Amino acid sequence: MIEVKNVTKYYEIGKVHALRDLSLKFEDGKFYVVAGASGSGKTTLINLLAGIDLPSKGSVIVDGKNMARMKEKERRSFRLENMGFVFQFFYLVPYLTGKENVMLPMRYSRKIAEPEKRAMHLLRLVNGEHLADKKPIHMSGGEMQRIAIARALANDPKYLLADEPTANLDWKNKERIWKILKKVNEEGTTVIVATHEREFFHFGDELINLRDGMLYAPEDSH
Repeated sequence: MIEVKNVTKYYEIGKVHALRDLSLKFEDGKFYVVAGASGSGKTTLINLLAGIDLPSKGSVIVDGKNMARMKEKERRSFRLENMGFVFQFFYLVPYLTGKENVMLPMRYSRKIAEPEKRAMHLLRLVNGEHLADKKPIHMSGGEMQRIAIARALANDPKYLLADEPTANLDWKNKERIWKILKKVNEEGTTVIVATHEREFFHFGDELINLRDGMLYAPEDSH
């Protein structure tokens, strides 16, 4: 479980309050959608959950560990073993094939005994087996995002975090990616997706609405 306790995040540059006294719980095995417009605090929350960023006040507790009390090296190791990330802009290595991109996180972890076998399993999971030997330049946006999801799952993480994963895709690929994320969740991974795309809110078991760094409950949120 991930617990966010009275978290405030303040950026000195620009004097921005990204999050304000926010408290949340993310239970294991659920699919969470974090909704809100640009500037609502979605990306800040995702970064805090992962320990990429740290709160100005309050605490983020992941499986009993306070992220702020861990050294940066410990946080990096913890992320590698327990968390996967899917971003809006894919961030694939251009000179590696689809399979090689998926295998990349496994090079930095001893968690997976057979990286190539694991990579092919994940490519099948995201319907991307045909992309194993292709390089990103020969893939569509939707195909690149499928590889990015497979890579995020490489080390069998407990948590999959995604920040606007379908914002740059056409409608057909948006639907395909959300269905893949749901499939990943159904196989036991806790999924937390930040998005402003209302059409996909229903994929979540729980919907968390943010506005100006705070929780709010609009009447028409569903």
